[in-house]
Amino acid sequence: MHYNADTRKLTLTATLAALYVVFRAIPIDQLIGISGTITAAGMIAPIIGILLEPAYGIVAVFTGTMVASLLPWNPIKFVGLDFLPGALNVALVSLAVRGRRTEATVMFLITMAVFIINPFTRIFVGSALYSPPIPYLWMHLIALVVLVSPLTKNLSSKLTSHHYASLVRPMAALAITGTMLEHLTGGILFATVYPQTALKSWGAIFLVYPIERALLIVGGTIIGATLLSLLRPAVIEGSLKTVRKLMSDPTRSATGLDEQA
Repeated sequence: MHYNADTRKLTLTATLAALYVVFRAIPIDQLIGISGTITAAGMIAPIIGILLEPAYGIVAVFTGTMVASLLPWNPIKFVGLDFLPGALNVALVSLAVRGRRTEATVMFLITMAVFIINPFTRIFVGSALYSPPIPYLWMHLIALVVLVSPLTKNLSSKLTSHHYASLVRPMAALAITGTMLEHLTGGILFATVYPQTALKSWGAIFLVYPIERALLIVGGTIIGATLLSLLRPAVIEGSLKTVRKLMSDPTRSATGLDEQA
């Protein structure tokens, strides 16, 4: 029984890693300041987080990122740490879906704090763009509010409805929180690996990133809701079995269940 469960997890991890490669091979925009592209990988990240526990999800993203880096238009740009933004995206979604919102929120807050204290990031882009005093992180703050709101409560039950219309709202909540954490992490890597270039680029990124993130959020919502509505119930229920155990026995901790899974 344990063997079958492990085999299922490994098979699903390999399948989703291959799917991640496909989406990471699809460019949607050019990076600002350095060569490379922003890819559609963020659109498939929510479904990986839903179907896989955090550790398996990170393995899928790491594998998919390394394989996709072999493509000539998608090389490694951040000294081998290119998988981190997608890995944190998937980990946050996985934690939130499995009822571990506190851990997901702490992860988001720590990442935001690291971005803020980095000497090569900017909180305000300055008056050169004649913009109102809106913080660079305005969209990330919205995502944080969504993460701690009722929109991310009881996600395990909301995501097993198999009705597309009912899946859109929880998928949108996961897509916005995950993709904005991914963007924060990418910003930290950019500021750390290319500090002087980053200082010159935040103004332009400030104007462009909401469009890119909106595209990823909409894509992730549509793709995630569609796949969940088409997948066999056994696939989704098998992935969320630890949550059902927790709901049936509230005296057991989510962390303990995750360790036993």
